[in-house]
Amino acid sequence: MVARTMRRIMVDIVSDTRKVLLIVNPVAGGGGHEALRQLVEARRGRAGAVYEVRVTEKSGDAFAWSRDSTADLVIAGGGDGTVMEAMSGLIVNERAIPLAIIPGGTANLLARTFGISSDPEAALETAMTGVAVTLDVGYLPRQDRFFALVAGAGWDAQLIADTTRARKDWLGRFAYVVSGVKNLFALKRSRVDLEVDGVRRSFNAHTVMIFNVGAFPSLGIDFGRGVNPHDGTLDLAVMTTASACGLARLAYQVLMRQVRNDRGITTFSASRIRITATPPLAVQVDGETIGRTPLDAEVRPGGATIIVPIAYAVANGLATAVETPGAPL
Repeated sequence: MVARTMRRIMVDIVSDTRKVLLIVNPVAGGGGHEALRQLVEARRGRAGAVYEVRVTEKSGDAFAWSRDSTADLVIAGGGDGTVMEAMSGLIVNERAIPLAIIPGGTANLLARTFGISSDPEAALETAMTGVAVTLDVGYLPRQDRFFALVAGAGWDAQLIADTTRARKDWLGRFAYVVSGVKNLFALKRSRVDLEVDGVRRSFNAHTVMIFNVGAFPSLGIDFGRGVNPHDGTLDLAVMTTASACGLARLAYQVLMRQVRNDRGITTFSASRIRITATPPLAVQVDGETIGRTPLDAEVRPGGATIIVPIAYAVANGLATAVETPGAPL
């Protein structure tokens, strides 16, 4: 069993040796990094912490800076891509450095999943006075990359691939809904061969999803409380129905938080998963398309440490009592 550890991040200690690295993506959410920098500067003026602010210029910057960081806390300001890059860097960093999030993208699924406010000032407050909890992460050995939310093959990956930047700028998160409905009418099943913790199964399926997190509040999707990012396992859902009736039944289960083994869906919990498909299916990881099957995944229990609001930690059984925070930075 994965130990459910909780420790206070005493960011409110006035100390000249306390180091905070803030990584900001100036593009995500239309910019606003200067306003965020000013918020951080205001906090720095009220305490003795040492801040470093770095603005990304290209893909990979957040990963490299987090991987090599010697800070006590890393804060990622940006969308899910920037946040996941920073988290991935900290996972391979030899030091156990926690990650805090200031959301600034289109979907902000990571922040919303953990109850982190979309308001920059409130999110910064969480970064400074929240609770550090361990988080399971998925690892894709073929691609040598991590994921925190979900990896999928099939319908979900195709709708992401079809959601253009222009459509996202126009419709925001509803751009995914438009692409999702469009792709429902083009569902085609493949022969899907699975290896789940060494056990082989075969299906005629159009979608296979690997969940670390099951609830996406901003999208109105909840696959049930059985999908827990703190339980040391990944959860797998194989969707086989391609009929309108079957899809309607699945949608009802999702809305009612009652997703279960049914005529159109089969679920598993596992530590290691291999997916192959004929013909191959499109693949996405945390909202980014990365090619086509085959797809291998394995869990890294407690692989990351993230700062969350106290309310999230208590609601998910990660803390039963939390000391009153001191004066924030």
